[in-house]
Amino acid sequence: MSILSYLTLLLTPLFFLIQAQDCLAAACPSRDTIQQKVQKTFRQNISVVKIQHSAVPGLCEVQMNFKGQNHILYTDPKGKFLITGVIFRSSDGTNITKEAIAELNRFTDSEIKRLEDLTAFTVGSKGKVVYFVTDPQCPYCNKAEEIVVNMAEAGGIQLKVLLFPLGMHKGAKEQCISIICDNKGLEDLHSGYKSENQCEQGKNKVENLGSNLDYYNKKM
Repeated sequence: MSILSYLTLLLTPLFFLIQAQDCLAAACPSRDTIQQKVQKTFRQNISVVKIQHSAVPGLCEVQMNFKGQNHILYTDPKGKFLITGVIFRSSDGTNITKEAIAELNRFTDSEIKRLEDLTAFTVGSKGKVVYFVTDPQCPYCNKAEEIVVNMAEAGGIQLKVLLFPLGMHKGAKEQCISIICDNKGLEDLHSGYKSENQCEQGKNKVENLGSNLDYYNKKM
């Protein structure tokens, strides 16, 4: 057998394998097709946002939005089946579905900047940033504060405090606004600090947080 014939015999299976992989990579159905399938199957106002290859060969990942929240399901290359559930990687136990949803819900740079703009004050300077929404008159918030503040003071997290007064708490809004306007911090929040300083910057932070809180809650 000549060297050319030998190389041809050796490389032909590899050529067909590459072709098969290319076909598999292009096998996901269109978004419109899956949108129709999802609508017919679940009969809910679900929006199919994107379809891409999943970590499992032969399965396509369908990214959906339902009532403002992101979800994932899977489908076959022809869109005959819609598969709900969670996929784990057996080698290390990683929940790849959870990771994919977390990536979908990751805040954009502009969203992070928005949270920074709404922050009243910060506790700690090390560790991962945690945004904490609280009301000065909320007893449940106070209990949670004890935990996260201890973590921040120990250097485990950097706590960004956002003030959101509940309508049922008389004077809470004025408290929150004055804390922001007078550049007060955690001790003043706990002591019930309140002044006549109701500056526009404080009002804007408190009111804008209220109008955006539902959106951020859906992403978390």
